[in-house]
Amino acid sequence: MKFILLYIIILCLFSYNEVFTQIENVPVDNQVYEFLDRMGIRGILPLYSNTMIPLSRQEVARLLQIVDEKKKQLSEAERGFLTKFKSEFIHEIELTKEDAFVLLRGDSISGIIADKEKYIYAYSDSSIYLAVEFLGKIEHRGSSGDTYGSVNSTLEEYGGRIRGTIKNKLGFYIQATNGTLFGSRALALSDIRLKGNVKFNDLNSSNFDFAQAYLRADLGWFNIQFGREYNLIGTGYSDRLLLSNNAPVMDFLKLDFNYKSFQFVFLQGSLVDPYSLWNKYLAMHRAKFSVFDLMNIGISEMIIYQRTSPDFAYINPINFYKSSEHSLKDRDNAFLNLDLEIFPIRNYKLYGTWLIDDIDFKKMGTGWWGNEFAWQGGIYISDIVCVQNLDGVLEYTRIEPYVYSNRLSGNSFSNNRIGLGHHLGPNSDEWFVQISYKPTKKFRTWISYTFTRHGENTYQDGVIVENVGGDVMQGHREYDSEFVKFLDGDLVKNNKLQIRAAYEPLTNYFLSGVYEFNYSKYSAKEITTRDNIYSLKMQIEF
Repeated sequence: MKFILLYIIILCLFSYNEVFTQIENVPVDNQVYEFLDRMGIRGILPLYSNTMIPLSRQEVARLLQIVDEKKKQLSEAERGFLTKFKSEFIHEIELTKEDAFVLLRGDSISGIIADKEKYIYAYSDSSIYLAVEFLGKIEHRGSSGDTYGSVNSTLEEYGGRIRGTIKNKLGFYIQATNGTLFGSRALALSDIRLKGNVKFNDLNSSNFDFAQAYLRADLGWFNIQFGREYNLIGTGYSDRLLLSNNAPVMDFLKLDFNYKSFQFVFLQGSLVDPYSLWNKYLAMHRAKFSVFDLMNIGISEMIIYQRTSPDFAYINPINFYKSSEHSLKDRDNAFLNLDLEIFPIRNYKLYGTWLIDDIDFKKMGTGWWGNEFAWQGGIYISDIVCVQNLDGVLEYTRIEPYVYSNRLSGNSFSNNRIGLGHHLGPNSDEWFVQISYKPTKKFRTWISYTFTRHGENTYQDGVIVENVGGDVMQGHREYDSEFVKFLDGDLVKNNKLQIRAAYEPLTNYFLSGVYEFNYSKYSAKEITTRDNIYSLKMQIEF
């Protein structure tokens, strides 16, 4: 692997292209994806898909230029967002118009409060572009209610990001942050990021750290990436069925190929299972194509497997994994997936995902535990009832018992005990309704309601006495029932109302807040809980 990577770097450095492009990716939490997705639904970017991100800065810049050509069709707020994002990606769009504030370049100190992109340091010539940014945030969380009591937590986190491109061919990205908790650990652990952090959770430290780093090479007709970064795959807005950012970030090797509306991606990732003596891996390949300028269709396969080293059968990007898994003595966890995005008319998108964990057609409809499926479907409407910048989502997700889990220990669809897919887990369903309003480029709001049902495994003194397929980490055992009933076990119902707002008074300075009311009913224990949780956050990307 090291020799392959070295060869790619040498190849990239000695390939030259007069047109300066940025090869590194745009992080999955960048708000530009919200904007591009809305432009796709509005018909400004036909067939645009957020089903698999991140995208490269080069690709995002290209899409923004397409939107710019149609800016007469945009609302005033949308034109404001377009101006904002063009400024953020102006280096890729039109280098001569770049006007960022760079602290260590000697720019006037007044640029710190200017409404423009800001960097600690930036450098570019005909061979390299380099940007250095400071990342910092402080967040205060509070709770009152039955689950945590009246407690609060304050989290401070700081670090930096270095990114750039060499010879227009090799992109690099390094990001590292360190943080500290002050206050309630139990409340802090409600954050899935901290729950999966080894230093904070497993080592019981008050400190936590996160890191991402990768190299990404543009080889002309395809790209190759090596390192660690979040990848999101799935059509959902409440969460994604295939790959979400719930679990800790994983290391991977990824190849991607694009030709017109066709996209092919191969990913080989390394995962952690603290209870396994073997190395754990994820292999995935995915093809996406468009039909009749009306819909996007995605088909993918995934394999979770354990070996001392990656298996050649799963390193092959175009191999049929399910068949190979059978030939390898049926000892791995295989998934098939189909997802659709349909754009019937302007301002509407219908979408859905069907995930097959396992299937036996002869036992369909019998309640056999091994027929493991997950479904997700919804509708996204922009400019509801002709109100500009007002969008709505209605979504339903259902995950059957034992989905994501596996009968063999260590083969669950998880990284460090946290599911790679939807936060619901198996034996659950969820209704999700969200209204968002973004009246200006500086201010965005969301209000959502979620109703969730989950059938938990039954425990006594910490030991499972009835396994109903309700835990991603517990697969079916030989002595468990051969037949399952959806939502069997200890039923938990949850109603959640959430209000969010984000304000960016100046470019790269962010203020955000969340209020959440949770009402849960535990049928087996015959108890109910009510909780009010809020959070306030200040963030800088400089």
